[in-house]
Amino acid sequence: MTVFRENPLSLLFLKRVFFAAQRRVSHPATLIIMIGATIICTLIGPFDTYRQDTFVFRLYFWGTIVLTSTTYGCLASVWTNLAFRHLPYWQRTLLNLPVFALPFSLASWEFASLYYSRDVMPHPMVVLFLVAAVDLFVHACIWMSGSTIKSRENHLQRPETMVAPETTAAPEESGEPAAEPENISGECTFLRRLGPNGGSYLIRLAMNDHYIEAHTDTGIHMLYMRFGDAVAELNPTKGAKVHRSHWVRFSEIIDVERDGQKISLVMSDGVSVPVSRSHKTFLQEKGII
Repeated sequence: MTVFRENPLSLLFLKRVFFAAQRRVSHPATLIIMIGATIICTLIGPFDTYRQDTFVFRLYFWGTIVLTSTTYGCLASVWTNLAFRHLPYWQRTLLNLPVFALPFSLASWEFASLYYSRDVMPHPMVVLFLVAAVDLFVHACIWMSGSTIKSRENHLQRPETMVAPETTAAPEESGEPAAEPENISGECTFLRRLGPNGGSYLIRLAMNDHYIEAHTDTGIHMLYMRFGDAVAELNPTKGAKVHRSHWVRFSEIIDVERDGQKISLVMSDGVSVPVSRSHKTFLQEKGII
């Protein structure tokens, strides 16, 4: 379970939301869906727009609706998932409804009133109901696809081949790194190695030959140190190795990317960190992927 410490309305938090939403909107699958939805709405002409308007105007009108709904929908979904990450998916979905459906329904209704008489337009409550229904349907599809992927991965990974992530002082039989009292302040010890401008908290670590790249809130810092020794100084309840060359802080993960069996974690600094197969099970148990 990961709970973000930032204020969900702070500038830093909103920047992370914008970055993650931008990646979702620009994803090829999202672009294909938007193009397909625009073409279908243009050809069908919902709400009697087929009879009233020309093909070119329908293409503009429904293209605008699809683009704005997708963009704002991604922003609202990312913000809700990050701000309420500690809640179950279905609760986050219900919280997302007023964040997305209500503002977008009112905005789209006002946009349509620029071109159509309000007397012939559907009632705003009808629009709200339709938008909420579509939002629930999309989140249900996302949940089912995620459950299918996790079930398939769990089925492909036999228990005897699973390898627990290599973290600090983690007993093999525990299956999850145990936080030791002396490690609670270990991150402060590690940050002091970076000098006076090392920053106040870590985002991630990356191995670069014989050096370590420490990515903090103040930038990137190079340190001549063994990667295993650096991880040993960090609090295992705040982050973990997800690859032999990468350590990440849980609260700095803003998105998860999947490409077949490959999984990457999108960090708050905009970098995608690969997840090795031996660490997938651990991250699934933590509810991160």
